[in-house]
Amino acid sequence: MATINSNDLRQGMVFYENDTPYLVIKYSHMKKGRGQATIRVKVKNLESEAIRELTYTNEQKVEAADVEKKTVQYLYSDEKNAYFMNNDDYSQFQINKENVGDELEFLKEGQKVIVMFLEGNPIAIELPKVVELEIKETSEAVSGNTVSGAMKDAVLETGSTIQVPLFIKTGEKIKVNTESKSYVSRV
Repeated sequence: MATINSNDLRQGMVFYENDTPYLVIKYSHMKKGRGQATIRVKVKNLESEAIRELTYTNEQKVEAADVEKKTVQYLYSDEKNAYFMNNDDYSQFQINKENVGDELEFLKEGQKVIVMFLEGNPIAIELPKVVELEIKETSEAVSGNTVSGAMKDAVLETGSTIQVPLFIKTGEKIKVNTESKSYVSRV
């Protein structure tokens, strides 16, 4: 298998360490003074589901995993799993909700997402950086409450709650950044 430099690790990548596959949940690059850079990654062991932190120098290499990505359609979820359909052959499969993680907050039925497969098994999903969702519930703006940058809570059609500007009303569609879980703009 090919090796990649630890500097090239990013969130959502899969690699092997000691023949164990890991999914990068969080990546940080730290450089202090004249010393070497340190790469810290929060990873999920794809075999045991355990989460841990690994530290590398910028010169270390890791073994790249052969991950296949497919665009699929999100169908629905229950207590344990999220269900998807491959639009090429209409086959359906499920991913444990723990593997989907916080991305489930921004999934609505029928939405297209990218699923990563390792050795034929679905392991994680990739959402677009920005999704369009409808506001299902939010309070009305109170006159006089117009301090610069004032925000209020809004419940999205997926059930998650984010902060939006005071001028946003129930029923409007907005763009949401899925990485920062924040309001971007109106549609």
